[in-house]
Amino acid sequence: MDTNKLTELRKEIDKYRPLDSDQIRALNKDIRVEHIWSSNAIEGSKIDKFETEAIINKGITIHGESIGDVLSTIDLNEAYDYMLDLASHKQPLSQTTIRDLNRLALAKTHPEWGGEYRVLEVHPAKTDFNPYTEPFDIRPEMDNLIEWSRKAQKEMHPVKYAADLHYKFVTIHPFRDGNGRTARLLMSLALTENGYPVVNIMPDKESREEYMETLLDSQKRHDPTAFEDLVGKYTERTLKKRIQILQLNEKNKEEAREETRFSKEQLNELAKRHRIKSKLRKRN
Repeated sequence: MDTNKLTELRKEIDKYRPLDSDQIRALNKDIRVEHIWSSNAIEGSKIDKFETEAIINKGITIHGESIGDVLSTIDLNEAYDYMLDLASHKQPLSQTTIRDLNRLALAKTHPEWGGEYRVLEVHPAKTDFNPYTEPFDIRPEMDNLIEWSRKAQKEMHPVKYAADLHYKFVTIHPFRDGNGRTARLLMSLALTENGYPVVNIMPDKESREEYMETLLDSQKRHDPTAFEDLVGKYTERTLKKRIQILQLNEKNKEEAREETRFSKEQLNELAKRHRIKSKLRKRN
């Protein structure tokens, strides 16, 4: 992971004027939908991105889809809201925060399991290697995770910290269900609270296999470097896409200013009327 390059890309974003509020809402809505769809799809949900959007934004249930998949979509949407609220009030990580993220991610599917550490052994599918923590060691390992995070939040590059937080948490695998979704929420929290965009792991066959195999290989080696590099690659790609959007926004604004028959005074008057109408709509 080239942290210097990621830092420079993050700084480059600040060189451009921000998107207006309508564009930001639309972009954030798309990122949310992509996160919920991709994170659930990695865990086996059959609901696609467009169906996810319909459930979240319109409250439309999808005929023929699993009730469990629909409820998982609603749950993860609530957990994502909580993650964003946490990011807006940057604070040290705690086990309570992690439990509550998991609790919300299971609120309708398995409310009796939410936030509860497991008492039985679990094993990843399709491998003889088991990286997950023994049940009796979960609480002390979670204590260690929190102690590590308090220091790492201050000392590590945000993207590397986000990758390592995901890696360490999912290796403990403390909960009865929802560990993967919780891990990706924690990674998104670590990125968002430090001004980086949410990184969504795509659930197509190739991307999912790369994600799962890189994570498992890192666990076998007891070395998160390969997983850090994967998260770094996703973050770099996301930052570059955000910069391209901002560059296009600048270009479109410049073209709009130049291609008109109205005078500057007339355009200012139109803008003034728009601001007045916007204020009236907000009051009403």
